[in-house]
Amino acid sequence: MAPPKNKYHVAYILVWISIVLNILVFAIKYYAGLRINSLAMIADAWHTLSDSITSAVVLIGFWIASKPADYEHPFGHGRAESVISVIVATILAVVGVNFISEAFSRLQTREVVDYDLTSLIIFAITIVIKEVMAQYSIYYGKKINSESLRADGWHHRSDAISTVVIVVGAFFGEQFYWMDSVLAMGVSLMLFYVTYEILKSAAGSLLGEHPSHDFKLQVMNIAKNVNPAITSVHHFRIHSYGDHKELNIDIRLPAEMSVHDAHIIASAVEKSIFYKLNYKTTVHVEPGLYSEYLRNSNYF
Repeated sequence: MAPPKNKYHVAYILVWISIVLNILVFAIKYYAGLRINSLAMIADAWHTLSDSITSAVVLIGFWIASKPADYEHPFGHGRAESVISVIVATILAVVGVNFISEAFSRLQTREVVDYDLTSLIIFAITIVIKEVMAQYSIYYGKKINSESLRADGWHHRSDAISTVVIVVGAFFGEQFYWMDSVLAMGVSLMLFYVTYEILKSAAGSLLGEHPSHDFKLQVMNIAKNVNPAITSVHHFRIHSYGDHKELNIDIRLPAEMSVHDAHIIASAVEKSIFYKLNYKTTVHVEPGLYSEYLRNSNYF
């Protein structure tokens, strides 16, 4: 899979590094949890592997989204990442349910886990590794304006936080038989939260989102600065296809304005919004009330 030749090139390499490191950290955590039979540590290891899967989705998303629009996909391939994200989120939810079920089973048998120093040192080291990965992903996500890369960074950070919880809780494991099971449930809840965030982001892209009030004001100001004859900007519709974003708006112009003049103004609004906000815009013109505006001023 060749890296896309655009602004995502650095992020593409970063995600590959993330996948390799996550698999390595998963193996280390899984070994540490298995050697003392700690469900919480094993669950945290799978949480780390889920980050690797999420990074793989980001990788595939970059690759597919970088493909140009074609006859069958005139708006590009940007939504491919959202479709794959839904599948990954479903898998994460299933893993979380399985760990909660196992945790309840252990609570009934009152099985006590004896944490050892080696396992705790291993987990402490992975906290540092995951936080460094989070810092880099969030930094470059902001730099190239990539929501998926920033989200990947927060997944790394959630993994680091869950590991901190387990290391701290391990010091009380011998006094409380239920500690390991409760910690495993906590990790499962973090998996559910990550699942929710992934589904929320994917749903917004696939189903569409209502534009924010600030975004509407931006568009209104841009449109009205193009030409003062525009008396209203309304009926906002946004469609997101990864980097490619479509915006449909209605504007109101004086009823007596010619079709030719209205078309020139609408085209100018479309170009101005694209230049300032990077939205491919389609403007629909509606007639306003008859006005003396055209007779008394030059609207061009």
